[in-house]
Amino acid sequence: MLVSIITPSYNQAHYLEATIRSVLEQDYSEIEYIIVDGGSTDGSREIIERYSSRLAWWVSEKDRGQTDAINKGFGRAHGEILAWINSDDTYEPGAVAQAVEYLQANPQVGMVYGDARFIDGEGRPIL
Repeated sequence: MLVSIITPSYNQAHYLEATIRSVLEQDYSEIEYIIVDGGSTDGSREIIERYSSRLAWWVSEKDRGQTDAINKGFGRAHGEILAWINSDDTYEPGAVAQAVEYLQANPQVGMVYGDARFIDGEGRPIL
């Protein structure tokens, strides 16, 4: 089952690579990953370009904010399951596989989400 994951981003270079890696390093193989950057000027584009061969699609252009970026990504998506992860968030290992497994086992469920682990700007857990 194809999962399309969208990352909206704007000037999040400090966090963006960790987000990208958390998606690309998932153990679930059927992921279509799309990044929609709002025309960042902080080096985000260069980070995205380093991973471009592993992305289904990406763009860096002015948009009308996060919701517009997510919708633009969903418009390009082909997955049976749609998800988004913000550019300053990360998935835990195995998160996508667990979500897919739950959705397949419970077809009456329309949405799943995970618990949050809050961290500071350096990635240290906030208690």
